[in-house]
Amino acid sequence: MVVLATTACSWVNRPIVYEDARETAPLVVPAGLSRPAANPALTIPAVAASTGTIDTAPPSIGQAVATARGGSPRASAEVIRVADEAPSAYRRVGLALERSGCCRVISRDEAALSFEVEAIERREKPGFFARWFGGEDSGPVMTVQLAAAGEGIDVRVVDEQGATRSDPAAMGVLGAIEARLR
Repeated sequence: MVVLATTACSWVNRPIVYEDARETAPLVVPAGLSRPAANPALTIPAVAASTGTIDTAPPSIGQAVATARGGSPRASAEVIRVADEAPSAYRRVGLALERSGCCRVISRDEAALSFEVEAIERREKPGFFARWFGGEDSGPVMTVQLAAAGEGIDVRVVDEQGATRSDPAAMGVLGAIEARLR
């Protein structure tokens, strides 16, 4: 036991090697030389001026993200407008749903631009056995629907009849999408 304690102390109190390092003098450019010869293979050719400006910013949404008491995002409206094209918006919303942790994606329908999701109910930290053998409580099943609208895509949570939902679970899912798409 004593050998173990004394050996461990030697690992902690090792000398630091870089403290003895010396700084070297900077490189000196010889007199008469100002810069190296330019290699023509490394020069960037001039490009003809484009007729318009190119917007390199990713598509964004123009609404603010509110936060609920638990710290999870809440949507500020029942419909989120995404300034993007349908295939790209569908892919981005799918990634947002998968990575948000607010719900599980049960099914996808790319032709209908919809996702079937199951909200995950958050609860107080469970006990030891509940964490091992329990799981997350499953919440309501809902449909996240994308639809073309003007110069963008509207994202909303709908019920079985196609009506827009505004209950807390639906607003939580929309808030998670909105927060991820910012």
